Amino acid sequence: MTMTRRKFGGLVAGAGLMTGGLMTPSRAETTTLRMNNWLPPTHSMIKGVFEPWIAAVEKATNGQVAIQMTDASLGAPPRQYDLAIDGIADITFGVVGYTPGRFTLPRIAELPQVGSKGEALSVALWQVYEKMFAKVGEFDEVKLLGLFTNGTGVVMTTQNTGPITSLADYEGRKFRVGGGVVQQINQMLGGVNVAAPAGEVYEILQQGVADGTLLPADAYPSFDLSGIIAHATRIPGGFYTSSWFLAMNQASWDGLSEDVQQAILSVSGEHFAQLAGAAQDAGDVAGLEKMDADGVKTVEADESFVSAMTDRLAPIEAEWIAAAEEKGVDGKAALAMFREITEKLESA
Repeated sequence: MTMTRRKFGGLVAGAGLMTGGLMTPSRAETTTLRMNNWLPPTHSMIKGVFEPWIAAVEKATNGQVAIQMTDASLGAPPRQYDLAIDGIADITFGVVGYTPGRFTLPRIAELPQVGSKGEALSVALWQVYEKMFAKVGEFDEVKLLGLFTNGTGVVMTTQNTGPITSLADYEGRKFRVGGGVVQQINQMLGGVNVAAPAGEVYEILQQGVADGTLLPADAYPSFDLSGIIAHATRIPGGFYTSSWFLAMNQASWDGLSEDVQQAILSVSGEHFAQLAGAAQDAGDVAGLEKMDADGVKTVEADESFVSAMTDRLAPIEAEWIAAAEEKGVDGKAALAMFREITEKLESA
Protein backbone atom coordinates (compact mmCIF):
# COMPACT_ATOMS: atom_id res chain seq x y z
CA MET A 1 0.00 0.00 0.00
CA THR A 2 1.29 3.43 -0.93
CA MET A 3 -0.11 6.52 0.70
CA THR A 4 0.29 9.59 -1.48
CA ARG A 5 -0.03 13.05 0.06
CA ARG A 6 -1.31 15.76 -2.27
CA LYS A 7 -2.35 19.32 -1.52
CA PHE A 8 -4.13 21.72 -3.83
CA GLY A 9 -4.84 25.37 -3.02
CA GLY A 10 -4.10 24.80 0.64
CA LEU A 11 -6.58 21.92 1.01
CA VAL A 12 -5.42 18.40 1.76
CA ALA A 13 -6.83 16.05 -0.82
CA GLY A 14 -8.05 13.50 1.66
CA ALA A 15 -5.95 11.35 3.92
CA GLY A 16 -4.22 9.76 0.93
CA LEU A 17 -4.78 7.69 -2.16
CA MET A 18 -4.48 3.96 -1.66
CA THR A 19 -2.93 1.99 -4.48
CA GLY A 20 -1.80 -1.54 -4.96
CA GLY A 21 -2.82 -4.58 -2.98
CA LEU A 22 -3.32 -5.13 0.69
CA MET A 23 -0.58 -3.96 3.00
CA THR A 24 1.48 -6.66 4.65
CA PRO A 25 3.35 -6.24 7.93
CA SER A 26 6.69 -6.35 6.09
CA ARG A 27 5.82 -3.47 3.83
CA ALA A 28 5.77 0.06 5.24
CA GLU A 29 3.63 2.84 3.87
CA THR A 30 5.28 5.30 1.52
CA THR A 31 4.37 8.97 1.74
CA THR A 32 4.87 10.76 -1.56
CA LEU A 33 5.54 14.47 -1.27
CA ARG A 34 5.21 16.85 -4.19
CA MET A 35 8.11 19.27 -4.69
CA ASN A 36 7.58 22.22 -7.00
CA ASN A 37 10.21 22.82 -9.66
CA TRP A 38 10.46 26.08 -11.61
CA LEU A 39 13.95 25.55 -13.05
CA PRO A 40 14.79 23.78 -16.31
CA PRO A 41 14.91 20.03 -15.58
CA THR A 42 18.53 19.86 -16.79
CA HIS A 43 19.66 22.84 -14.68
CA SER A 44 22.81 22.09 -12.69
CA MET A 45 20.99 22.91 -9.45
CA ILE A 46 18.38 20.23 -10.15
CA LYS A 47 21.00 17.64 -11.02
CA GLY A 48 23.57 18.61 -8.43
CA VAL A 49 21.49 19.75 -5.45
CA PHE A 50 17.85 18.72 -5.38
CA GLU A 51 17.96 15.29 -6.98
CA PRO A 52 20.81 14.17 -4.66
CA TRP A 53 18.92 15.54 -1.65
CA ILE A 54 15.74 13.72 -2.70
CA ALA A 55 17.73 10.49 -2.99
CA ALA A 56 19.26 11.13 0.44
CA VAL A 57 15.81 11.63 1.98
CA GLU A 58 14.47 8.42 0.48
CA LYS A 59 17.52 6.51 1.75
CA ALA A 60 17.43 8.07 5.23
CA THR A 61 13.74 7.23 5.62
CA ASN A 62 14.21 3.69 4.29
CA GLY A 63 11.79 4.44 1.48
CA GLN A 64 9.04 5.71 3.76
CA VAL A 65 9.20 9.10 1.99
CA ALA A 66 9.37 9.62 -1.76
CA ILE A 67 9.65 13.09 -3.26
CA GLN A 68 8.41 13.81 -6.76
CA MET A 69 9.24 17.00 -8.62
CA THR A 70 6.56 18.65 -10.71
CA ASP A 71 6.94 18.62 -14.49
CA ALA A 72 5.79 22.24 -14.64
CA SER A 73 5.87 24.95 -12.01
CA LEU A 74 2.75 25.54 -9.93
CA GLY A 75 3.63 29.22 -9.59
CA ALA A 76 6.08 31.92 -10.62
CA PRO A 77 9.51 31.98 -8.89
CA PRO A 78 8.53 34.78 -6.46
CA ARG A 79 5.54 32.70 -5.25
CA GLN A 80 7.52 29.69 -4.02
CA TYR A 81 7.37 30.51 -0.32
CA ASP A 82 3.62 31.07 -0.48
CA LEU A 83 3.16 27.77 -2.32
CA ALA A 84 4.70 26.07 0.71
CA ILE A 85 2.63 28.07 3.19
CA ASP A 86 -0.62 27.32 1.40
CA GLY A 87 0.16 23.66 0.77
CA ILE A 88 -0.12 23.97 -3.00
CA ALA A 89 3.13 22.03 -2.95
CA ASP A 90 4.52 20.02 -0.05
CA ILE A 91 8.08 21.25 -0.65
CA THR A 92 9.40 24.32 -2.46
CA PHE A 93 12.68 26.09 -3.00
CA GLY A 94 13.24 29.69 -3.95
CA VAL A 95 15.40 32.79 -3.94
CA VAL A 96 15.05 34.85 -0.78
CA GLY A 97 15.50 38.10 -2.70
CA TYR A 98 12.61 37.45 -5.08
CA THR A 99 10.22 38.76 -2.43
CA PRO A 100 11.72 42.12 -1.36
CA GLY A 101 11.04 43.14 2.22
CA ARG A 102 9.94 39.69 3.35
CA PHE A 103 13.27 38.36 4.61
CA THR A 104 16.00 40.50 6.12
CA LEU A 105 18.46 38.28 7.94
CA PRO A 106 19.48 35.77 5.18
CA ARG A 107 20.72 38.75 3.16
CA ILE A 108 23.88 38.55 5.27
CA ALA A 109 25.23 36.03 2.76
CA GLU A 110 24.58 38.39 -0.15
CA LEU A 111 26.77 41.22 1.14
CA PRO A 112 29.98 42.08 -0.76
CA GLN A 113 33.29 40.70 0.47
CA VAL A 114 31.88 38.13 2.94
CA GLY A 115 33.12 35.09 1.01
CA SER A 116 33.26 33.67 -2.48
CA LYS A 117 32.66 29.91 -2.22
CA GLY A 118 29.18 28.43 -2.21
CA GLU A 119 29.93 25.73 0.35
CA ALA A 120 31.50 28.12 2.86
CA LEU A 121 28.75 30.70 2.40
CA SER A 122 25.98 28.11 2.68
CA VAL A 123 27.31 26.44 5.82
CA ALA A 124 27.97 29.83 7.41
CA LEU A 125 24.44 30.97 6.60
CA TRP A 126 22.89 27.90 8.22
CA GLN A 127 25.08 28.04 11.32
CA VAL A 128 24.44 31.75 11.88
CA TYR A 129 20.74 31.21 11.19
CA GLU A 130 20.50 28.50 13.84
CA LYS A 131 22.44 30.44 16.45
CA MET A 132 21.21 34.00 15.88
CA PHE A 133 18.37 34.22 13.34
CA ALA A 134 15.96 31.34 14.03
CA LYS A 135 14.57 33.00 17.16
CA VAL A 136 13.32 35.94 15.06
CA GLY A 137 10.88 33.68 13.21
CA GLU A 138 11.22 34.89 9.63
CA PHE A 139 10.45 31.34 8.42
CA ASP A 140 7.92 30.36 11.09
CA GLU A 141 5.10 29.89 8.55
CA VAL A 142 6.79 26.76 7.16
CA LYS A 143 9.14 24.01 8.21
CA LEU A 144 12.50 25.34 7.05
CA LEU A 145 14.63 22.45 5.84
CA GLY A 146 17.58 24.38 4.50
CA LEU A 147 19.31 27.55 3.43
CA PHE A 148 22.09 27.82 0.88
CA THR A 149 23.72 30.20 -1.57
CA ASN A 150 25.22 30.30 -5.01
CA GLY A 151 28.92 30.89 -5.39
CA THR A 152 29.95 34.51 -5.87
CA GLY A 153 28.73 36.47 -8.87
CA VAL A 154 30.80 37.22 -11.95
CA VAL A 155 30.55 40.30 -14.18
CA MET A 156 29.83 38.94 -17.67
CA THR A 157 29.72 41.20 -20.73
CA THR A 158 29.30 40.97 -24.49
CA GLN A 159 31.91 41.64 -27.15
CA ASN A 160 30.47 45.08 -27.88
CA THR A 161 30.70 46.06 -24.22
CA GLY A 162 34.24 44.88 -23.59
CA PRO A 163 35.86 43.85 -20.29
CA ILE A 164 35.03 45.48 -16.95
CA THR A 165 38.28 46.22 -15.13
CA SER A 166 37.46 49.45 -13.28
CA LEU A 167 34.56 51.49 -11.96
CA ALA A 168 34.90 53.69 -15.03
CA ASP A 169 34.24 50.63 -17.22
CA TYR A 170 31.27 49.66 -15.04
CA GLU A 171 29.43 52.95 -14.74
CA GLY A 172 26.52 53.44 -17.10
CA ARG A 173 26.42 49.83 -18.23
CA LYS A 174 23.12 47.96 -18.28
CA PHE A 175 23.22 44.62 -16.47
CA ARG A 176 20.57 41.96 -16.12
CA VAL A 177 20.35 41.27 -12.38
CA GLY A 178 18.32 38.88 -10.27
CA GLY A 179 16.62 39.59 -6.96
CA GLY A 180 18.12 40.63 -3.66
CA VAL A 181 21.11 42.74 -2.70
CA VAL A 182 22.63 42.49 -6.19
CA GLN A 183 20.15 45.08 -7.45
CA GLN A 184 21.44 47.58 -4.91
CA ILE A 185 25.07 46.63 -5.58
CA ASN A 186 24.70 47.18 -9.31
CA GLN A 187 23.14 50.60 -8.89
CA MET A 188 25.69 51.76 -6.32
CA LEU A 189 28.48 50.84 -8.72
CA GLY A 190 26.84 52.98 -11.39
CA GLY A 191 25.16 50.20 -13.34
CA VAL A 192 21.59 50.17 -14.64
CA ASN A 193 19.34 47.30 -13.53
CA VAL A 194 17.61 45.28 -16.25
CA ALA A 195 14.96 42.98 -14.81
CA ALA A 196 14.36 39.73 -16.70
CA PRO A 197 14.12 36.03 -15.87
CA ALA A 198 17.49 34.26 -15.97
CA GLY A 199 16.23 32.07 -18.80
CA GLU A 200 15.92 35.16 -21.02
CA VAL A 201 19.46 36.43 -20.49
CA TYR A 202 20.74 35.25 -23.87
CA GLU A 203 17.96 37.00 -25.76
CA ILE A 204 18.25 40.35 -23.99
CA LEU A 205 22.03 40.36 -24.48
CA GLN A 206 21.69 39.38 -28.12
CA GLN A 207 19.15 42.15 -28.68
CA GLY A 208 21.30 44.75 -26.92
CA VAL A 209 18.77 45.33 -24.14
CA ALA A 210 21.60 44.76 -21.66
CA ASP A 211 25.38 45.07 -21.93
CA GLY A 212 26.02 42.16 -19.62
CA THR A 213 24.74 40.14 -16.71
CA LEU A 214 25.71 39.47 -13.10
CA LEU A 215 25.53 35.73 -12.44
CA PRO A 216 27.68 32.99 -10.89
CA ALA A 217 29.94 31.17 -13.32
CA ASP A 218 27.69 28.12 -13.01
CA ALA A 219 24.99 30.02 -14.91
CA TYR A 220 27.10 30.27 -18.07
CA PRO A 221 26.48 26.66 -19.15
CA SER A 222 23.18 26.32 -17.28
CA PHE A 223 21.59 29.08 -19.35
CA ASP A 224 23.62 28.34 -22.49
CA LEU A 225 25.39 31.70 -22.79
CA SER A 226 28.00 30.41 -25.23
CA GLY A 227 28.49 32.78 -28.14
CA ILE A 228 27.03 35.84 -26.43
CA ILE A 229 29.35 36.34 -23.44
CA ALA A 230 32.84 37.46 -24.47
CA HIS A 231 34.33 38.79 -21.22
CA ALA A 232 34.10 37.86 -17.53
CA THR A 233 35.49 39.61 -14.46
CA ARG A 234 35.91 37.69 -11.21
CA ILE A 235 35.92 39.59 -7.89
CA PRO A 236 38.30 38.20 -5.22
CA GLY A 237 36.75 38.01 -1.76
CA GLY A 238 33.21 37.84 -3.10
CA PHE A 239 31.07 40.15 -5.23
CA TYR A 240 27.52 39.09 -4.31
CA THR A 241 25.50 35.92 -4.12
CA SER A 242 21.87 34.84 -3.84
CA SER A 243 20.37 33.20 -0.76
CA TRP A 244 17.94 30.31 -1.27
CA PHE A 245 15.50 28.50 1.00
CA LEU A 246 14.18 24.93 1.05
CA ALA A 247 10.80 24.88 2.76
CA MET A 248 8.04 22.38 3.57
CA ASN A 249 4.39 22.97 4.26
CA GLN A 250 3.90 22.79 8.03
CA ALA A 251 0.85 20.51 7.88
CA SER A 252 2.68 18.12 5.56
CA TRP A 253 5.56 18.06 8.01
CA ASP A 254 3.32 17.54 11.01
CA GLY A 255 1.71 14.58 9.25
CA LEU A 256 4.97 12.64 9.28
CA SER A 257 6.01 10.43 12.17
CA GLU A 258 8.70 11.70 14.51
CA ASP A 259 11.12 9.03 13.30
CA VAL A 260 10.62 10.06 9.69
CA GLN A 261 11.00 13.74 10.58
CA GLN A 262 14.30 13.05 12.31
CA ALA A 263 15.49 11.04 9.32
CA ILE A 264 14.73 13.93 6.98
CA LEU A 265 16.45 16.40 9.29
CA SER A 266 19.55 14.21 9.31
CA VAL A 267 20.13 15.01 5.62
CA SER A 268 18.80 18.57 5.74
CA GLY A 269 19.94 21.70 7.60
CA GLU A 270 23.74 21.95 7.63
CA HIS A 271 24.09 18.67 5.74
CA PHE A 272 21.97 20.12 2.94
CA ALA A 273 23.87 23.44 3.05
CA GLN A 274 27.13 21.58 2.56
CA LEU A 275 25.70 19.48 -0.26
CA ALA A 276 24.16 22.44 -2.06
CA GLY A 277 27.15 24.72 -1.61
CA ALA A 278 29.64 22.11 -2.79
CA ALA A 279 27.50 21.48 -5.87
CA GLN A 280 27.45 25.20 -6.60
CA ASP A 281 31.23 25.36 -6.34
CA ALA A 282 31.61 22.40 -8.69
CA GLY A 283 29.22 24.10 -11.09
CA ASP A 284 31.25 27.31 -10.97
CA VAL A 285 34.44 25.41 -11.80
CA ALA A 286 32.70 23.73 -14.73
CA GLY A 287 31.32 27.12 -15.83
CA LEU A 288 34.75 28.73 -15.85
CA GLU A 289 36.17 25.77 -17.76
CA LYS A 290 33.39 26.12 -20.32
CA MET A 291 34.09 29.84 -20.66
CA ASP A 292 37.76 29.09 -21.25
CA ALA A 293 36.91 26.46 -23.86
CA ASP A 294 34.61 28.95 -25.62
CA GLY A 295 37.30 31.63 -25.70
CA VAL A 296 35.71 33.93 -23.12
CA LYS A 297 38.38 36.30 -21.81
CA THR A 298 38.29 35.99 -18.03
CA VAL A 299 40.19 38.36 -15.74
CA GLU A 300 40.39 38.84 -11.99
CA ALA A 301 39.67 42.32 -10.64
CA ASP A 302 42.87 43.94 -9.42
CA GLU A 303 43.43 45.40 -5.95
CA SER A 304 42.56 48.96 -6.95
CA PHE A 305 39.27 47.90 -8.55
CA VAL A 306 38.29 45.77 -5.54
CA SER A 307 39.22 48.59 -3.14
CA ALA A 308 37.15 51.12 -5.09
CA MET A 309 34.19 48.74 -5.18
CA THR A 310 34.45 48.02 -1.46
CA ASP A 311 34.46 51.72 -0.59
CA ARG A 312 31.48 52.39 -2.86
CA LEU A 313 29.47 49.50 -1.40
CA ALA A 314 30.27 50.06 2.30
CA PRO A 315 26.80 51.52 3.08
CA ILE A 316 25.12 48.21 2.18
CA GLU A 317 26.80 46.46 5.09
CA ALA A 318 25.87 49.23 7.52
CA GLU A 319 22.25 49.11 6.31
CA TRP A 320 22.04 45.35 6.88
CA ILE A 321 23.47 45.69 10.39
CA ALA A 322 20.88 48.35 11.21
CA ALA A 323 18.07 46.20 9.77
CA ALA A 324 19.23 43.22 11.84
CA GLU A 325 19.29 45.37 14.98
CA GLU A 326 15.64 46.31 14.32
CA LYS A 327 14.85 42.57 14.31
CA GLY A 328 16.54 42.17 17.69
CA VAL A 329 19.74 40.62 16.32
CA ASP A 330 23.26 41.86 17.05
CA GLY A 331 24.15 42.57 13.44
CA LYS A 332 27.83 43.26 14.00
CA ALA A 333 28.27 40.04 15.97
CA ALA A 334 26.35 38.02 13.35
CA LEU A 335 28.45 39.45 10.53
CA ALA A 336 31.68 38.81 12.42
CA MET A 337 30.60 35.21 13.04
CA PHE A 338 29.60 34.79 9.40
CA ARG A 339 32.96 36.07 8.13
CA GLU A 340 34.87 33.93 10.61
CA ILE A 341 33.12 30.78 9.41
CA THR A 342 33.55 31.51 5.71
CA GLU A 343 37.22 32.44 6.10
CA LYS A 344 37.90 29.24 8.03
CA LEU A 345 36.10 27.02 5.53
CA GLU A 346 37.55 28.70 2.46
CA SER A 347 41.10 28.37 3.79
CA ALA A 348 40.68 24.73 4.83
